[in-house]
Amino acid sequence: MTPNLRFSFITCANPQLWAAIAAYTDLQRLPEADFRVGGRTYSVYGRDWRTVPPIVWLTAITEREFASAGQATSPPRAVEPVHALSRSEFASAVKGALKSFTRPALLASSPLLSSRLVLDGSGTGGDAQRVSVLQALLREAAQELEVAPRTEKLYQALYHTYLHPAPTQERAAEILDLPFSTFRRHLTAAVEYVIEAMWQREDRYSRK
Repeated sequence: MTPNLRFSFITCANPQLWAAIAAYTDLQRLPEADFRVGGRTYSVYGRDWRTVPPIVWLTAITEREFASAGQATSPPRAVEPVHALSRSEFASAVKGALKSFTRPALLASSPLLSSRLVLDGSGTGGDAQRVSVLQALLREAAQELEVAPRTEKLYQALYHTYLHPAPTQERAAEILDLPFSTFRRHLTAAVEYVIEAMWQREDRYSRK
């Protein structure tokens, strides 16, 4: 795979002849990209590698090869598309995931389960595996705050709100012996840190 490849395309003069191969390899027909040269129309098939990680695509193709060869294997799984979120959508999803951190049933509906960093971390695992990976990613990002004295207080606010939540945020502020306004500032800063840490990691995966 070419490093940092985002898209790949093939062109053909007769798309019907390529239809079966394209379906087998999950190439998408792109009629809007058709073009003419020398009075002849050429058609285009393509793939957006930002939405389907190469490892997920390759796993699906490998399973199809085993199945077509008659070897014992589980039924081939459909390629799991990546949900390409905008920066603002990603931030909202991280905030929602933090709020649901201790409730796996709610985390199972997070858009982040279809993000590249979660899919790459969980391989071909199901929803339960992806929820576990998402929890681990959130915890790792939060724990980066814990190692530095100047940000450890931010981690504590996050910890007592989402990772090991107190009954209320007011109670969390009491546990930390902080004025509520100060607690809220710490919590806001901590959440923003986690969002940025997760976003940067997602961006690195998208460049692979």
